[in-house]
Amino acid sequence: MKINNISIGILAGGKGTRMQNQDKGLVEIQGITLVKNILNTISPHTSNILINANRNITLYEEYGYPVIQDIFEDFQGPLSGVYSMLNNISTEYLLTIPCDCPNFNWLLVQEMVKEIDLKHEVYVANNGVRSQPVFMLISKSKISSLKAFLSIGGRKIDKWYKENNYKYVYFDKNVNYFENINTLEQLNDYNK
Repeated sequence: MKINNISIGILAGGKGTRMQNQDKGLVEIQGITLVKNILNTISPHTSNILINANRNITLYEEYGYPVIQDIFEDFQGPLSGVYSMLNNISTEYLLTIPCDCPNFNWLLVQEMVKEIDLKHEVYVANNGVRSQPVFMLISKSKISSLKAFLSIGGRKIDKWYKENNYKYVYFDKNVNYFENINTLEQLNDYNK
């Protein structure tokens, strides 16, 4: 599978409840926003990038990529962002990345893409300890399944992908790609 047949979607549409409702994608680490940190890693490799955001839309648009708001209103969770982005791509696959992972590495994308086969439609990262479902590679064919799940109030990513044709992509438990910043305390620790 070639990278130009995959869109990369950055999930920045959450409430940031554990961060005093700050828009996490726009929080700064070491002088740059979390979303810019991800973009700096992705943009040398592909221009098929979009951002899922539900607040501060004009600020996100300044990064120069399409900004997609959730189709389902009232912050329905990451799957709502995934569904909304799937509806706005022209590629066969969408790879999702949360905005709050300061150690994201392009190697993660390469490993996920290598696993694409004709048997599965959803690929979920797993760090050898547990699944990391916001790092997910999804076939566009899953739009109907996601819509149906969200329409009946489904929110749990694990429940959805386990009901679909999924495969885990395993990473070494020592990689730090999946570490994320959820609280102001974690943010302050990271910036020290």
